[in-house]
Amino acid sequence: MYSPLSRRRASALAAVTATGLLLAGCSGSGSTDGTSDGGATGSSDALTTYTPAGKGSVDKITWNVFQGEPQTVDPFQAADYTPNMINSNMCETLLAQTPDFKIKPNLATSFTNPDPKTWVYKLRDGVTFWDGSPMTADDVVWSMNHNMTDKASFYGYLYRNVASIEKTGAAEVTVKLKQPDYLFNDELASYGGVVVQKKFYEKHGKKVGTPGVGLMCTGPYKFAKWTRGQSITASRYDGYWNKKLPLKVENIDFTFLTDDSAITSGLLSGQIDGTYGPPMAGLSQLRASSAGKLYSGPAPLAVTLVVANTKGAMGNADVRKALQMAIDWKGIGKQVYGGEGTPASLQTVEAVYGFAKDELTKYGDSVKTDGTPRIDEAKKLLAGVPADVRKKQISLVVPQQAETQQLGVGIKDAADKIGLKFKLDVVPATGYSNYLYDPATRGGTDLLYTQFWPNIPNPLDWLGITAVSGGSFNQSGYSGIDDLYAKAVAEKDEGARAALVVRMEKKLHDETAPMFSGIQLTNDVWLGSRITGAPAAFDYVYYPWAAHLAGTGK
Repeated sequence: MYSPLSRRRASALAAVTATGLLLAGCSGSGSTDGTSDGGATGSSDALTTYTPAGKGSVDKITWNVFQGEPQTVDPFQAADYTPNMINSNMCETLLAQTPDFKIKPNLATSFTNPDPKTWVYKLRDGVTFWDGSPMTADDVVWSMNHNMTDKASFYGYLYRNVASIEKTGAAEVTVKLKQPDYLFNDELASYGGVVVQKKFYEKHGKKVGTPGVGLMCTGPYKFAKWTRGQSITASRYDGYWNKKLPLKVENIDFTFLTDDSAITSGLLSGQIDGTYGPPMAGLSQLRASSAGKLYSGPAPLAVTLVVANTKGAMGNADVRKALQMAIDWKGIGKQVYGGEGTPASLQTVEAVYGFAKDELTKYGDSVKTDGTPRIDEAKKLLAGVPADVRKKQISLVVPQQAETQQLGVGIKDAADKIGLKFKLDVVPATGYSNYLYDPATRGGTDLLYTQFWPNIPNPLDWLGITAVSGGSFNQSGYSGIDDLYAKAVAEKDEGARAALVVRMEKKLHDETAPMFSGIQLTNDVWLGSRITGAPAAFDYVYYPWAAHLAGTGK
């Protein structure tokens, strides 16, 4: 998934459109059986996967979702921070991606691949919807078919290679493919694999996900109430199947504050018990406060520049490479992102390496830099570029937010130092999405800012959306890895598939296309003094993070 705007809000948005598309070596490690890592240090200077486990029960907490009120909580249409942060505790998926960026069985207890074009899923027994009725194979088949065929579903593109989905047993579902696709199975750990109650959707239709209708899912929290402009309340589902999760908080009020000062004040005063992505402007106050603790965890978040137009100077690989060299990525990570951003070695960040972790780590280390600008080297490279290309103006559009404007200024400064003609355009944050998704609005814009996160911890997910023809975030129409990507998706052997991924990443790195390797970010979570246990890692968009919360006894 990607969001066109920063998770640390500098201005309020009514809504943001998001589409498509997770660090090894963290200081704390979490178990994958539903228990928290009691050894987490709580230091904001070291990354940890889980915050310390708690024991006590809590009747009610208030949790703020920084991006504002969602338009819907229908999981088929949920593809951004706010709806997913809420939905991840209510609606579950066939497979699950855990806070340590692994993909595990969930509503499906196992899966097999008897031939290259067949996937068979065994469903978990004892799973019930919030009304007490059992989850059946019919519900799973309906949910998958809805994802595949409903034009309003965000995740339909994940089913492009699916030929049929059928119930083949009381607790078995079989998916037949048009051609081998070894990415499809992993994608079921996103809302591509969400399961909802068939009869509820058939009864309520397009009203599902609205305040007056809500949802019917199997997760640890059930939809209780939505008060427009104020909050969404989720209540603990005591019939939840996974008894390994603590599930100690009975009710959660999700509030929609977007003003940085108001959020920080609410956290410090205890009016808000917790939040992911607390305001950057308030981090120093939060770190110094005894009202709670600020934790940082590994994340699949990358701040990048996207090449949107190859007809201008950005169509020249040496111009792109020279600009990338000249940018002070180290300084941007320190100054703009409060020290929580570090230069990324590759376009795909470490938390997304997945099955290719060893191979991509080795290659990433071989091209890694500390992000210090290399002005002389960039100038030397530009000297070989035809003068008429060097003199073409390069335009960058960023949304009108404190961080993104600082980022834009830093990039313009780099361009100026190496003699490129550069124009920075700052547009209202509420209209920035149009530049990403509307070619008419974008026009001849050369570069676009984005903050990117994927569906799942799998590099093919990232590459498929950003760098393959038809990818929803491939604005320039780059096609340089199409053949390699098709081979990788169809390759069963993980070693051979990983080798293909490295070849793709090398080509993208050598060409600095269609994205620049930018800044990878960490994930912040603030927990007030009453609660603890939430994952600190960035996993709150598809994983039931709130089920780990418990009281501290304070």
